[in-house]
Amino acid sequence: MKKNVKATVSFFWLLIEHSQKEYEPSPEHILKRKLLPLCRNFSEIAKEGTKNDAWDVIEGFSQQCGRSLR
Repeated sequence: MKKNVKATVSFFWLLIEHSQKEYEPSPEHILKRKLLPLCRNFSEIAKEGTKNDAWDVIEGFSQQCGRSLR
């Protein structure tokens, strides 16, 4: 798995983890540390990635969703 694909899936997992915390992180924290990097990675994959990269991101997201349901 490419580095940018792996990072994108990792940011998605961090969003899932933050949604389950007892305390509420600030919106600025979520935006700056989680969503903006995720969006940058999406843009990079859309511009420079392959179809397989896009598939790997979706597959990675699916795995993380399944992981969070356990």
